[in-house]
Amino acid sequence: MPNINADDEITLVLFIIFVFIAIAVMITGIFLSPKTRPLMLQYEGVVAPFFGLPAVLFSLSIALMGTSIWENYNVASQSIKTESQGLIQIISLASTIPELKDSNLANATRIYTKSIVEEEWQTLTSERTDASETVEKFIAMRADLFKAVNQLNNNAESKVLMNAFQIVNNARSIRLAYTSFDVHPLRISGVLLLAVLVLLAVAFIHAAKPKSLVVAMCIATTTVLTPICMIALTFSSPYIGVISISNKAYLLIQ
Repeated sequence: MPNINADDEITLVLFIIFVFIAIAVMITGIFLSPKTRPLMLQYEGVVAPFFGLPAVLFSLSIALMGTSIWENYNVASQSIKTESQGLIQIISLASTIPELKDSNLANATRIYTKSIVEEEWQTLTSERTDASETVEKFIAMRADLFKAVNQLNNNAESKVLMNAFQIVNNARSIRLAYTSFDVHPLRISGVLLLAVLVLLAVAFIHAAKPKSLVVAMCIATTTVLTPICMIALTFSSPYIGVISISNKAYLLIQ
């Protein structure tokens, strides 16, 4: 998948819209021009279902690509929920277990959570860089947690606390792994090619009626642009951009 900045998403979408509108206008012009219209009308006898094949293939291709992307979004979203729940559990245990009331674990966990929102979140893009401060806060929280586990002498509470940390650690790894989704450029190119073929098919089907041709081309162009633009808005990151996952789960941790 192309690596673009979140700020460039709108520019990319506008470029895609411009290109497809230009293609639609060019195709319509060819079918309506007095010079080329007689040539196009020679294919009027081809039945509509034959030209419907590109539309079917486009729909299937865009659906498969979209499903893959949204499934990845769901995994990323679930990792945030899981990590935040684990952090809440750590804070709760650190605040309620008598032996840990004087420890720094709860405060270290809150500091780490705050650092996720203020620093690390902005680095979760397809060109991800390490959030050094957040990593330091995570290491500090982990050190305080291990110290607390040792302090509890391997009792039931220590096992619950360690399990909560494992949940946070695993969820964090998943969250960082899903900063971008790998969609092969050939798949993207195939979808764009099928979209152009859809416009050509619509033009051939309505070649005999100029007014119907114009209306059909407008509808078809809007139809193919909608899913393509939606997918283009996921090229930067699931955490940053127009279509992004909220970090509200971390903001609720106190």
